Amino acid sequence: MADGDLDPPPALGTIACPALFLDFDGTLVELAPSPSQIVVPDYLSGALQRKAAQLDGRLALISGRFVADVRSHLPDCAVVVSGSHGAEITSPQGSPVGEKEVPRIGDAVLAQARDYAARTDGLLLEEKALGLGLHYRNCEDRRDEIHRFAQGLAQEHGLHLRDGKMLFELATTDADKGVGVRAIMEQSPFAGASPIFVGDDTTDEDGFAAVNDLGGFGVLVGERRKTLARYRLRDVAAVHQWLELE
Repeated sequence: MADGDLDPPPALGTIACPALFLDFDGTLVELAPSPSQIVVPDYLSGALQRKAAQLDGRLALISGRFVADVRSHLPDCAVVVSGSHGAEITSPQGSPVGEKEVPRIGDAVLAQARDYAARTDGLLLEEKALGLGLHYRNCEDRRDEIHRFAQGLAQEHGLHLRDGKMLFELATTDADKGVGVRAIMEQSPFAGASPIFVGDDTTDEDGFAAVNDLGGFGVLVGERRKTLARYRLRDVAAVHQWLELE
């Protein structure tokens, strides 16, 4: 596990048969005070689709957001999308890949989370199809308290808890981004390619682990930290430049 600084990745054009797996928030778009406030560059949707075409379709977005949310921000981008940390996978046309039905988040869970968020100044509740997120960026001093609430909710309702960047997430499955990567890599046109995962969050470490196991590498975005990634890009702008999206 790297704990020092990392070099930038090699130029994409020098890598034989690459398959790109790209996180969304903090990697392709800048983080915002709330998930609904992100600003998506006008060129991004078309640029990603063109990049996918250059790679013969071997480009997938791997996000903690649910698939419909990701696609709402990139309405004209026909690429593979995995959402809800690997629990959902859809084809470029938007049809589900796989037959496994994933349970939705329950009304009782949402009611408890909404009540707690209303009583906790600065806490932002993100409601997802298969879970929810408790963003504490604006109330970091209450992190431990919020963590205890999230743990209790997970235990009471049989949910899976993960720790992200200024965020606790509760989900109905234990899927992770590595699960999404592995499932996609079993399908054409990804099978046999060299997988590259680009992401910024601690939840992207599962994706880094998966591509390492499959003979590829990870690229950490943002500040250096202990990571399974082999390379690093300093910010979202550097990611766009490396991908030649602009």
